[in-house]
Order: sequence, then structure tokens, then C-alpha cells
Amino acid sequence: MFATKIIMPEEQPSVKDLCYMLWTECFDDTKQYTDYYFNNRWNNSITVISDGVSMLHLNPYNTIINGKETEIYNIAGVCTLKEYRKRGYMDSVLKSAINFMYSQGKPFTYLMPASEEIYKPYGFTGIYPVRKFKGGIKLPVSTGSKLICIPYNMLKDSQKADLTRYAQNRLAERFTCYTVHNKSYFQAFYEEMQACNGNILAFWNGDGVCQGYFVYLCEEMPEVIESVFEKDIQNEILAYLARLGFPAIKINETNFWDLDLQEQKMEEPKNYLMARIIDLKTFAECISVKGHNEMWLEVTDNIISGNNGRWHIITGEGETYCQKCRENGKHYIKCTIEELGQKCLGGMEYFLNELV
Repeated sequence: MFATKIIMPEEQPSVKDLCYMLWTECFDDTKQYTDYYFNNRWNNSITVISDGVSMLHLNPYNTIINGKETEIYNIAGVCTLKEYRKRGYMDSVLKSAINFMYSQGKPFTYLMPASEEIYKPYGFTGIYPVRKFKGGIKLPVSTGSKLICIPYNMLKDSQKADLTRYAQNRLAERFTCYTVHNKSYFQAFYEEMQACNGNILAFWNGDGVCQGYFVYLCEEMPEVIESVFEKDIQNEILAYLARLGFPAIKINETNFWDLDLQEQKMEEPKNYLMARIIDLKTFAECISVKGHNEMWLEVTDNIISGNNGRWHIITGEGETYCQKCRENGKHYIKCTIEELGQKCLGGMEYFLNELV
């Protein structure tokens, strides 16, 4: 048996050196970024570690799901020292993390998979298909626009407040599940991008009204990793990227982009993120759908025993009911937790990011 432990935030100092070593051995991040992560973001995380050779981190995010705010965990930093791989260590830390989140009543969790096939046996399903863009495009040198571009660190407090309101309103219009974009979110994002030679750029019109923002890092080429903006300022964003002097860009999410008229190399849509239902009852209470829907399910979950059994679930606008039941005479549809996730998780529109 593996000695797998859950390390809470207040206990992190006792394993910091070990986790730092595991990270540097398993990932190719720069020292600047790794130092940022362990000196800042990791302090609020929960670490699951096994025998000092394998780990993962649970990073908490306040998230809006169908208008309700709740905390969910993003799984990051999943790794095992090379010489100890294929011995079951990752299996141990993943199952421990999943059961821990169940004990906390979390509705679901998500991660960015290195390979979808790794996580499917654990009940994960693809939730966030995106078409990434990578390649050289003709970036306009100037658009003649009167928009003002301001780096995040140069924003006044009132402008930061306007930026958060703008982001929240735009995301609420389009998505059923998105991370709360408050001041803390943007500040943490800015600090992370500084560790990656990047920044957050906000755009304002002549009347002082926020028109959008984009977040980029810069390694081999500028990578736009989050962007929310009005459609008519896309060229202004591209003009800024042109002024960076790079011949190519990479756009990791394209929800607000219209690249149909560009010389482009768009990848086929693939799942940027995968998710898994954790506490079935809590998750069902987050669902909001049009009309009245009633399900009698017999669920099988190979990891979380509390999800196993017969469930009566009713969902609708302003109406949610989810209880285990023993009632006979009903036609129970048998499904695995992954199959249920494919139906329910796959039915939402997401704007999530794997910030660490």
C-alpha cells in the first residue's frame, strides 16, 4: 500500500521542498514561474502526495454555476518521478483526491489533461472543446482606433472595479459555468503572467467605458490565454500584438474571436478541459434547465461509493430535487458516473481556465 496523504494549506511548509523538487523534475517550467507558483498560488492549495514520489494539487476557485456561486477545485501538478511511474502512484493520488473532494461536498472537479485516455477510467469526460489558433497572421500595425490600451498594473482602482464588472457581465451573458472574475482573480492572474513575461491588457473607449481585455504570456511567441472583449476591437488587440514584434501568435481559447477572415491555422476542436462529477447530489442541485425533467437513475461509481445506488432527480428552472431512493416499480436507467457526466456536464457552456 502507498502512504498517500492529504496536506492542507496550513501544513504546506512541511512538504514545500519535496513538492518543489517533484515539480522541477517532472515539468519544464522556468525557475521564475516555479518560484512564483510555490511562493504564491500553492499556499492556498491542497496537496495530495504519495510516498514522496507522486503528487497533485487541488487549487480552489470560486465559480458560478447556473447563477449559483460555489467553490470547486482544479486539479493541477499531477506528476510522478520518472523511475516510479506505472506502479500505481497516480492511481492512488487521484482516487484520494476524488474522495477528499467528495467529503467536502464539491459538485465537480476539472483538469487540463495531458491525454484524455489517462483520465477517462476515473470518470472524467471532456467538457470544453476549443479550436486553438497557432501561426502567423497579418497583424495590423495600426487601426486608427481611439481605444486606449492600459496594462493591468497601470489601472486605477476605479478602472479595476469597472474591469471586473465588465468581465462578470459578459461571462454571465454567455456561459452557464465560469470562474468568478473579481479583483482577487485578476490580481492573481496578473502576478502569474508577470512570471511568464506576460501581462493583462485592458481596453477603454474615449468615454472611459471598458471594452474588454486579454491576458497573454510570452515564451517562444505571444500566447493569448484568456480574452473577453467587444467584437469590434479585435483588430486593436491584433495591432497591439503586432507591436510586440513577433511574427506569430497563439490563441488558446477563441470564444470571443472571429478569425474567419484571417490567414489561419486552426486546430480541430478538442477538449481543453475534462471534468468529473464528485458529489452527485450537490451537482444535481447546481443544474438548471428549461422545462421539467425527471430521471430515475441507477448510478455506478467505481471510486466514490456514496454516489452508487438509485436516484430520483428532478431538474428545471427554479426547481431541483435529488434523493437516493428504494422505490420499486420504476424503470431505473443504469449509467456510470462518466456517462452521467457526459450528459449533464457536457450540456453546460464553460469559461474556465487552468490557472495555477
